[in-house]
Amino acid sequence: MHSIPLKERIAQALWRLNSQKDKLEHMSTRLQQRDKEMFQRCIGAQLSKDNAHAALYANECAEIRKMAHLTMSSELALERVILRLQTIEEFGDVMAQLALVIGVVRETRGRIAGVIPEVAGELGEVNEMLSDMSLETGQIQDQGVDMQVSSSEARKVLEESSAIASQQMKERFPELPLPEARASATEVRVPVAVTAGGEEEIPGLPSVPLEQRLFDYIRSHNGELTINSCASDLTVSPDDVRRSLQKLKDDGKVVTD
Repeated sequence: MHSIPLKERIAQALWRLNSQKDKLEHMSTRLQQRDKEMFQRCIGAQLSKDNAHAALYANECAEIRKMAHLTMSSELALERVILRLQTIEEFGDVMAQLALVIGVVRETRGRIAGVIPEVAGELGEVNEMLSDMSLETGQIQDQGVDMQVSSSEARKVLEESSAIASQQMKERFPELPLPEARASATEVRVPVAVTAGGEEEIPGLPSVPLEQRLFDYIRSHNGELTINSCASDLTVSPDDVRRSLQKLKDDGKVVTD
């Protein structure tokens, strides 16, 4: 039997898990700041028509966001098991709750082992502590069945944490622009025919409507239109291009197939 009382060891595990959760939270903040920097560079490159660098910065943002999602979902999973351990600490319900905690910590460690090794190593040590407690309380009587059940419950917790992290990502990270260099190779070019009703560009006009800019763009590209490339060149969103194209069609200035 272990010489340190069970409640004290649960407190130690809680302290170590909170420490790792704080590290993940700090890393999430740093990743968000790094993404903001790369995002601004991407926008600047697009405005300068430097599509090569715009694609480079956009790809870097995408990689940062993959790591940010993993970090945030792991942080949320640890927050869940910390709350569960606090319930165990307060009410002593070790038998019913510890298997889930062990499963979540084990699965989280496996997911971040190749990305955040420092936190993964600490979680491995915490899991050893928790497993020792489980063995001492007699919880793991049929280890194979127990491990299967705890793994299934743990995956459910991690899936829920991942879904919440995805929602938080949408709130915290702006949508990435699509530089021309990153446009899909299968993107369809829309053939557009300019009708007799299309007006000439007015020289010296201080603020040209988007429909007129799009009309001029279509003429300068020999009647071919790639939505994302056009949006990048005109520094507007693809939806803006689609709406303006529809307006030109409604006004009878262009015809699309």
